[in-house]
Amino acid sequence: MRRDRLLALAALAVIGVVGVLCFRDLEVRSGITDFVPSAEGDADLPALTRALTEAGAARTIALTLGPTDEATAAAASASLIRRLEGTPGIARLESGAPEGIDQAFYELYFSRRYGLWAGDAAEARAITADAALAERAAGLRRALTGPTAMLVRRIAPEDPLQVFPEVLRRLRGEGAAGGRMRLVEGRLVVDDPAQPEGARSWGVVLVHTTGTTFSADLQGPVLEAIDRAAAAVQAELGLPAPGIEQASVHRFAVRAERGLRADTQRISTLSTVGIVLLFLLLFRGPRYLLLGGIPLAAGTVAGAATVRLVSGDVHGITLAFGSSMLGVGIDFVGHYVSHHVLAPDPAGPEGTMRRIWPGLLLGASSTILGIGALGLTTLPGMQEMALFSAAGVTGALLATRFLVPPLLPEQPVPSELLRWLAGRLEALVLRLLAAPQVIAAPALAAAILAAHGLSQLTFEDDLRALNGTEPALAAEDRRVRERIAQGEASRFAVALADDDEQALLRAEAMDRALDEAEASGELGHHRSVTTMLRSAATQSAVWDALAADASLAPRALAALEHEGFVPAMFGPFAASLGARPSPLTAAMLLDSPIAPLLAPFRLEVRGDGPRPRIAYLALLGGVREPFALDARLRAVGARLFDQADYLRAAYGAFRRRAILLVGFGLVLVLGLCGARYRSARLALASIGPALLASAATLGFVALTEDRANLMHLVACLLVLSMGEDYAVFLLESRQSPKEIATTFVGVLLACVTTVLSFGLLALSSHPALRALGTVTSLGVLFSLLLSPLALVIAPRQPERASSPPSGAA
Repeated sequence: MRRDRLLALAALAVIGVVGVLCFRDLEVRSGITDFVPSAEGDADLPALTRALTEAGAARTIALTLGPTDEATAAAASASLIRRLEGTPGIARLESGAPEGIDQAFYELYFSRRYGLWAGDAAEARAITADAALAERAAGLRRALTGPTAMLVRRIAPEDPLQVFPEVLRRLRGEGAAGGRMRLVEGRLVVDDPAQPEGARSWGVVLVHTTGTTFSADLQGPVLEAIDRAAAAVQAELGLPAPGIEQASVHRFAVRAERGLRADTQRISTLSTVGIVLLFLLLFRGPRYLLLGGIPLAAGTVAGAATVRLVSGDVHGITLAFGSSMLGVGIDFVGHYVSHHVLAPDPAGPEGTMRRIWPGLLLGASSTILGIGALGLTTLPGMQEMALFSAAGVTGALLATRFLVPPLLPEQPVPSELLRWLAGRLEALVLRLLAAPQVIAAPALAAAILAAHGLSQLTFEDDLRALNGTEPALAAEDRRVRERIAQGEASRFAVALADDDEQALLRAEAMDRALDEAEASGELGHHRSVTTMLRSAATQSAVWDALAADASLAPRALAALEHEGFVPAMFGPFAASLGARPSPLTAAMLLDSPIAPLLAPFRLEVRGDGPRPRIAYLALLGGVREPFALDARLRAVGARLFDQADYLRAAYGAFRRRAILLVGFGLVLVLGLCGARYRSARLALASIGPALLASAATLGFVALTEDRANLMHLVACLLVLSMGEDYAVFLLESRQSPKEIATTFVGVLLACVTTVLSFGLLALSSHPALRALGTVTSLGVLFSLLLSPLALVIAPRQPERASSPPSGAA
């Protein structure tokens, strides 16, 4: 025995070392891309959703400061940027033209201006008609006395038609900063027409962050720095309320994660205190409590190490769900310790373990099979959860089997409370076995609850319902996006193709369709990449149309002469029409200071192919007829993409598939139990109570909640995994009422610890935690109440002699 104890301690030391190595540099992912399901029949949308989640636009915080006069708004933006410069986690601050952008505009656009002048050859011919040329000549005279006169004089000899300034106006009016913005003292300012004259301007600052948007540890300090700086700016300049408003994913993600952490820490502390007190009351000392932690530690290390070997890091949701699943490890220890303390085997702790081992093995194996079925989904995050849980439960089982027995006392003495509880439960078991109808009554009530509730069960597949978004913050987010014309948060028009050229051709057709949609009232406004970049084919076609018109230069010079200009001044003009440069490309823009203006419109979408596909987005505002708009876009090879609707539909499809996989897992578990007992009746007895408990719990949810959601299903999976163990343990002890009573002690202990762990989650303010806590705690209570049903379904066996509880009279 001493040798076995030393080996167990050595094994625990090894587990500790592996745990330190595993968790020392563990990177915990927190993004949602691993949990983005595929919509049925569309392979592009999951990759597009992942790209949108990881894009720079998703890491941008838009801030508006005001409302006030335009000079104060510009000063507020400048002051805020000064206060935020150098803040860790901020990659770039934007509230004006990026450094070097004017030179980049000139170098990239001036020589290529004619190719970007029009959208096609027909438009090029229309804008060079005689009447149009006369208007441009008159416009040149006006521009020479306007605010841009210096630039006009410099380029007029080569560009008397003012094509380059027109291209610049489109760029500055439709770039990343938004169409209604302008520069005041070098800072972005936007007006709100709803505010009174003289106090309707808002300063605009775009904060580009580093790292994942969904990490409170990374983004929380950034948001706090913004709040401090904004409060100082408001006090400095006397900005009226609200002073500063924000639109970003960051704030919602950080509040959700911090709320989850706060609730989880508070509730886990309370539940830990409750479990410690329970063990101390029942087992008189910390020894059994520490032994109960061995399977949990071993399972956590096994799960984390297995996932790390496969993928290198672990998702935070995997850790949370896997740790919950490892609660079955306490069930294993509770079942074993109850038997050893109340009915020890003459052969000592090892003998007791051999006696109950078949039930432990069957319970753990069925749990692994049930959870493992979820690994058959195509969702990487769910596959990782299944792998962690399966490896963790296996580790917890092996630790219970080989590490706990050597550390138990040979001759345990049960506490008075534990002996009294076992006696009361034995008397209850005798009464229940003598009157099976008493057992059938709760089962009938559960069946009625399940039938009535499930007939009214509906699901909410909108994941926003799980986050508990604050309405005031959501309204503020919409105001800011509308104010700076940033478009709706999750709705885009998308042109997707294999390369930039094909994607730009589709984006041009998409832009024309959106113009038509605005004219027909289907859409309020949109912003497109075509004001910044067109396909090489379109640029060449416009150049060809201009070059083919030999009369263009003479007609333009005649119009200029009519306005009083000397034609000889514009000698370089005719030569510029024939000096065709290479077309402007996305690669050129991405390799220049103009790249931040292109970023909101261009995505690299990485799917299953060796190279990413290219998507160009149009940002939409005021979508009034989404179905008509989508039909219009599909006709030109583009599409309307509503990310919220897509995720809702995709999660609905995933939920339906998950239910089928859970059913498949139950079939596997039923087959496993059938192989163990060689009896269909016993197999049904082993799984029936937990299945009925889960159905009754979902029925209760249907009658008390508006809708069920994905977390309710996840919680039901936990109920099936733990509740099935209760029935299996009772079936393994069915030969003797005393054995059944001893098993009931362990089952009751498992139920109470689970309720302490999960039941308090039902008090959480977070919808996801509340759903998990309510269903799990209620489900295991139902499983406890219904577990005796397994004894009614199973055929009776002759009673065998069993050892009395140690120390009993």
